[in-house]
Amino acid sequence: MLVSQYDAFVRATEQYRDKPDPDRKAISIFGLVGEIGSLISAVKKQMLGELPWDQPNAEIREELGDIMWYAFSVAQIVNASPVNIFTLDIAVLKREMAGTSERDRKVQAALDSSKRGQFLEAVKLFPRTAEMHFHDYQKLAYLTARTDGDVLMKVCLAVLWQLSAEMMRHYLTPIERELNQTIPDRPLNDILGEVAWHLSALASVVNLDLDEVAEANVRKVGFRRNRGDQTPLHDAGEPERQRFPRRFDVVFLTVGPGLSRMYWGGRRLGDDLTDNAHDDDGYRFHDVMHLANVAKLGWSPVLRKMMRRKRRDRRETDEVEDGARAQIVEELIVKAIHAEGERLARVRHPGVADADLRLFEDRSDISFRFLQTLRNYADGLEVANNRYWEWEDAIFVGSALYDQLKRQCQGTVTVDLEARTIKYIPTIDLDFEGKLVGISVSALPNGADDRLVIEALRRTTLKAIQLEDVPARHAEVEVNLATAGRPRLRVRGAVEQALWARGGVLLSATLSEDGGCMLCTVAALGDAEMPSGRV
Repeated sequence: MLVSQYDAFVRATEQYRDKPDPDRKAISIFGLVGEIGSLISAVKKQMLGELPWDQPNAEIREELGDIMWYAFSVAQIVNASPVNIFTLDIAVLKREMAGTSERDRKVQAALDSSKRGQFLEAVKLFPRTAEMHFHDYQKLAYLTARTDGDVLMKVCLAVLWQLSAEMMRHYLTPIERELNQTIPDRPLNDILGEVAWHLSALASVVNLDLDEVAEANVRKVGFRRNRGDQTPLHDAGEPERQRFPRRFDVVFLTVGPGLSRMYWGGRRLGDDLTDNAHDDDGYRFHDVMHLANVAKLGWSPVLRKMMRRKRRDRRETDEVEDGARAQIVEELIVKAIHAEGERLARVRHPGVADADLRLFEDRSDISFRFLQTLRNYADGLEVANNRYWEWEDAIFVGSALYDQLKRQCQGTVTVDLEARTIKYIPTIDLDFEGKLVGISVSALPNGADDRLVIEALRRTTLKAIQLEDVPARHAEVEVNLATAGRPRLRVRGAVEQALWARGGVLLSATLSEDGGCMLCTVAALGDAEMPSGRV
């Protein structure tokens, strides 16, 4: 990969470019230091796992790429004109290999003389930035390594840690800098050149090509920018009854204290759900995250089972992709999203009740590492082929809808698989064959204004569920006249409790003319259907 291309990529993907320059500098330096710490941690984990010290490791490769990104970012921020940290370091190495100072002689004495000669010859052909690839620098710089093997690996980690301390010295006050002299003060460009050398040498020691490290980092950092084509729907070639409907609505209702229910096509979808927790955190509405998986990933073995859309014509697909194990994996993924979203929300909003926490309120909260973890859970399943940005969309949109449902406790979710969209409205319009648990009718003169109609509907609602008509209860009956002839009613508090006590789950209201009167009819409807359940 061309170094110039990567430099432009880093510039384009800096998320904090709109902040003041001192803040940008601090963020980049702190990020660089933090990633060096993460690299050391990744090497430690490899040692704990008793893996060969020189075996390439995905986590180490990722951390090397993150260090590189921040090193380039720091160089861009602290320099008025473009600076290539590789070119800076090669210039320093060239002076050391040809210099006559006491330090230069020590460096030369510690190096194999043949390698020194190779370096001095090769440096004459070292390309300019426009033509330079990462491996050009890696190959040339490695000729100046004074040790090798696991000794060099430990040296690289130790020096990178020291370089971290040097960078952090820029944030010491003058008195602290004067009192702490164990580490020198040097220009950031000199430090960045050394970071580049030890980063490159470490990659060589663990048999990683620096070009591949850079390319992997571009894929990681660019997943939000380079969205590309959507993954084809996983059930595209299946018979219609074994595919997800291409457009459908799911209604969420609260049907009792802390109890939610879903309807699809006028019938119950799945079991009634509670939070299954000591606290009221709203997890009973987590099925909307499964719907987001359908919309954004074209995948949800949980919903496929509930909708009875398993791909039974293909035995292996039915068993592996749509079976119990895949359903468990999806439930694990959804719970992991909920847990990680809550963890980050608590950090951002300490002291806020779980029910009020907004999961992943910022898209940048969804880290690439977290996406990798989720996709690893799904390894071997069809959804593992989806793009990272599709996973991010499913998490972000699903979390937003989950938050809205927690607040409203009801609503209609529309999934459009052709457009890959999912939308929510807090109102419901559920057409199902339920049992009548209460009904009342009142009359008004034709032409009555909206205020009189709303008050009449409130009184009629209270009568339908056999509650005394008292002013305090009117406030617990919300009336929306937006749809002609079919007002929407929403009840809360004691009125909602009374509806549930009579076995009702929703209220249906109509306005109709009868001679010179307007009839206001409110029916309280219950649902006698048994839930379909989950397997």
